[in-house]
Amino acid sequence: MAIPDDARRSLSSGPVMLVDLAAIQRNFRKLAKMTRGTCAAIVKGDGYGHGMCEASSALRHIGAELFFCARFEDALTLRAGLGAGPRIAVLDGVSPPDMGEARARDIIPVINSLEQLHVISAVAKQTARRIPAFVHLDTAMNRLGLAPEDDEYAKPSLAACDVQAYMTHFASADDVDLDLCRLQVSRLTQRAKPLSRAPLSIANSCGVFLGSELHGDIIRPGKSTFGINPLPDADNPMEQPATILAPVVHIRSLKKGDPVGYSCTWHAPEPRQIAILAIGYANGFMRDNSNRGSVTFGGLRAPVVGRVSMDLTAVDISALPETAVHVGTAAEIVGNTITYREVAETIATNEHEALIALGRGCKRFFVNGAANG
Repeated sequence: MAIPDDARRSLSSGPVMLVDLAAIQRNFRKLAKMTRGTCAAIVKGDGYGHGMCEASSALRHIGAELFFCARFEDALTLRAGLGAGPRIAVLDGVSPPDMGEARARDIIPVINSLEQLHVISAVAKQTARRIPAFVHLDTAMNRLGLAPEDDEYAKPSLAACDVQAYMTHFASADDVDLDLCRLQVSRLTQRAKPLSRAPLSIANSCGVFLGSELHGDIIRPGKSTFGINPLPDADNPMEQPATILAPVVHIRSLKKGDPVGYSCTWHAPEPRQIAILAIGYANGFMRDNSNRGSVTFGGLRAPVVGRVSMDLTAVDISALPETAVHVGTAAEIVGNTITYREVAETIATNEHEALIALGRGCKRFFVNGAANG
């Protein structure tokens, strides 16, 4: 990926994340082609760390018409950026004080509880208008959503809603637990039958790849749109849009036995060359990378040595050619040779958490589709 001039200038002093918006668009198109129904754009977690606003604009440009975010304030930001037209829904629902503004901005709540439903019902009575809403029916997650015992109480109030879809969320699609996935589809279908007719929204990223029987009418692939592997034990069928680079700000020679970093957790076993990178846990490069992670220079690996500190990380470049690394050289943290999954597995988490942290901590630049900012 070519580095824009403004990103190159920024890279002289700190880490940058380059986000290929065209790759996000290609991922979304691929997912949309896998279903006969609607493919929604899930942009929560600041677009899984890739930039909610910029990614949403790119997806809208290729025809995305339904967007889900987690928080009401994110929905307001999306509406301001996308303008009128696309449907924008709030997964956590909309609180009573915000309901008026939600209606004014054409933002659709997801109903997750009887309390939220009753608020919407009251507003509908006041305005004499049915309110568009998605209805979340919990089928195994025990997180958000109406429980089975809520259904009878919900029926009268649902008459005040223009139900966009009944939705549920797979608990174990990531673990390829097909039995539980099918049970959840069955539960959703049975619970929706006596309610007012509306589409069903079921499959997440992993569910999309487990078969069309799990899709429903609206799929909601979040992480796969942003290049996170939806398949637990297979090669990633999606493109990774992000490349993260950090500059070398110092190189020093060590004698045998010299320590590196806080608490002296690593000592040079023999004379070594180390490079100091301008990236640390303040930029989302977690301390769990200490003495475990690695970066690459032109595809050549350099292991992290010593503790990752707030703004700096040391890597051992002794095995690399002398001309490969100098002050100002960019180390790849994530990219062609270091996958999202590798970064996550090194620090014992999932790709979502790793990418969101890096996206918050590194200055982002966008290529192939939007102006940088």
